[in-house]
This record gives sequence, structure tokens and C-alpha cells, in this order.
Amino acid sequence: MGTLLQSLPPELSGFVLTLVLGLLIGFEREEHEPQGLGGVRTFPIIGLGGFLLVRAFPGSAVPFSAGLVVLGALVALSYWAGLRTGEPGITTETVALLTFALGGAAAQGLYWISIAAGVVAVILLQEKTRLETLAVNLPQNELRTAVRFLLLTGVILPAVPNQSFTDFGINPFSICLVVVAVSGISYLSYLLQRFWRREGGLFLAGLLGGAYSSTATTVALARSANQQVWPPAAYVGAIVAATGMMYLRLWALVAMFAPNLARELAAVFWLLGLAAIGFGALVGRRHTGDTVPIQASAEGDRRRATANPLELSSALTFAGLFLVVLVVTRLIAGRFGGTGLLVLAAIMGTTDVDPFILGLTQQAAGGPLVAIAALAVVVAAAANNLMKGIYAFTFGPRRVGVPVLLALVSLAAASLVLFQVL
Repeated sequence: MGTLLQSLPPELSGFVLTLVLGLLIGFEREEHEPQGLGGVRTFPIIGLGGFLLVRAFPGSAVPFSAGLVVLGALVALSYWAGLRTGEPGITTETVALLTFALGGAAAQGLYWISIAAGVVAVILLQEKTRLETLAVNLPQNELRTAVRFLLLTGVILPAVPNQSFTDFGINPFSICLVVVAVSGISYLSYLLQRFWRREGGLFLAGLLGGAYSSTATTVALARSANQQVWPPAAYVGAIVAATGMMYLRLWALVAMFAPNLARELAAVFWLLGLAAIGFGALVGRRHTGDTVPIQASAEGDRRRATANPLELSSALTFAGLFLVVLVVTRLIAGRFGGTGLLVLAAIMGTTDVDPFILGLTQQAAGGPLVAIAALAVVVAAAANNLMKGIYAFTFGPRRVGVPVLLALVSLAAASLVLFQVL
């Protein structure tokens, strides 16, 4: 729409945009607050007033400012009248001021920002009930955690020095950026699990859990399988799907920091990831639908296995672990070469693969170690699959543990073979 408006004369395009946005806001207010400040006629007029005061007096902000003052006085009177009649609320009055500003912005040729602000305003007005429900139901600790994440990304990260220190090339900015990326992706999955916990069935739980931590999800679902809330095949499908999401998640993280390494892994990781998710969906849905709710016992295990990834302790732990793994990886690669790196990959894969794989991205970004680093990533993921299969076999019933172990071992072997072939 912005391109179309730019192809028209400025006066016409700004006029049309102001009129359309004013009508949209007016229709919404007419529907939800017909007794308010104005409706489908008032808001377009307000917007056109702001548009004309800017176009008619180019280069001077006085007329527009005067119009804004007059409109503000009218808005204040409307709000005062609402207080007297026992109908407090300032939403409509605030939107009137915004509509006036949208007209002025459109007159200045700021089409994109005008469209974005107008559409967002209409959406916020329409979604009043959902937003208020979300505000009431949102736990305060989740809000505090989200604010900390914004503080980390918007304030702390830009202030961290972006240069290497010591012989190991420790870059504080890179470490902080890795923590932000991992925590951000994990936090998104964490929120989806909390708010969609009872929707979509066990398969969706496996997908979301795999985007957070496939190992924790495997342990939680294997334990839940002992309660026999779902058929065994549903648990098998969900766990395998979680591992499929692990492949896609790891590839996305690698692509953020080492695109050349991500290209080496793209074929293997995307093929195995999508194949595992498809297999999980096929196995799970052959024996159960998606309408059976997760019972409290199964839900409790999954909830305990999912910790908030943006908690300060979680972020600091990951940062410390990443730093240690980064130093150890560079020591072993320097002393033992590729063989030592592959052995370390197999060892680290049995614990937490994220710090090791992201540590490799810091070394492979330069290019020479891409081939061996890619193989090390595949080995680490394969070792992680083997451990998850053992966890499922240990913590779950045999009807779940055995198929999961066979499936994950097959995925591990397939990844090594496909890497060599592709």
C-alpha cells in the first residue's frame, strides 16, 4: 500500500490515507463506544484537520500545534463529562489525538509509519477483552523476567565491549549475544508452552518442548508415559518430534553466528528435522487424536522440567558454561586437532549441546575449520540423541522407551551417514 501511495501525487495520497485510517478508527469506535467522543464521522474529520493544518502551512509547526491544543481542550471536556456521568475512560479521547497526529504524519509523507500506527491502534482497540484478560492472567514474575530480557538486549548488550581479550579470543559482546539468542528462542518456546499448555495435544507439547530443550522434554514425557494418560505411540511421536525440533533449533542458532557452518549443516539438519517431525506426527496420530486433554500428572512432570530460561541464574549459568566450553574447545582443538574436537563433541553431546555448538560457531566463523566443526556438530547432536534414547528407556515404560531408543539411535546413525554422503 505504501508503494501505491508513493506513486500518487503527495496531496492525494496523504488525503486518501488520512481518510481511510480515520474511517477505520471511526468504525471501530462506533461499534464499541457509540456514546463516546465521536464515531465514523468525527474521526475522519479529526484526521483531515491535522492533514490540512500541515499541508496548508508548510514549514511552520504553529498551526498544527494550535490545532492540537484546541483538540486537547475538547478531549479534556469530553473526559470530564465522562467522569460526571460515571463513565471514566480515556481510550477514545487518546485515539482522537492519535488520529489528528496521523493526519499530520500523512501530510509529511510518512506513509509507512502512519499505516503502521493506525493499524496497530485499531488492533489494540478491537482486542481490548483479550488484552485485559492477558494482563490479569499474566504472572508478575513473567512480566519482570520479560523486562529483564529487554534490559539485557537494549541496555546491557550495546554497552558490552566488542573486542577480544586473552589468547583465547574471549569477546564479551559475543558471549552476551549468544546468551541473548539462546535465551530468546528458549523463552519464546517457554511462553508458548505456558499459554498453549492444554491446546493441540501431546504432539504440540513435544514440538514446543523441543524448541526449548529436547532433553528436558524427553525426560518429562518419558516419566509422564508411566501414568498412561495417552497411548504409548503418542509419547513416542511427541519425543521424536521434539528431537526433530532440536535439529531445526540448532541450525537456526548456528546460522545466526556462523552462516558458512550453517550451510554445511543445512541439508542434514533440515532433512532429519522435518523427517523426525513427520514421523512423530504420523506415529502419534495413528493411535490418538489431538482432543484428549493432558492430565495433571503428565502436566506436572512437564512443568517441573521447564524452567524459565530468562531467570538471572539460568542466563548466568549458561554464560559461564559457554565461556568454559569455549576455552576448553580451543585448547583441545589447538593441541589435539580435529580428532580431539570430535572426541569432545561426543562427550559434550551427552550433556548440553548448546554451549559446545555455539562455541564452535565462534571458531568456524573464520572459515578454515568449517568442515571439522560441521562434523563435530553432527557428532554432538548424535551423542545427544543417544543419551535421550537412554533417558526414555530408563524413565519411561518399555512400550515407550524401546521405540524411542531405536528411533533416536537411527536418527543419530542417519545423521553421520548423511553428512558423509551429502
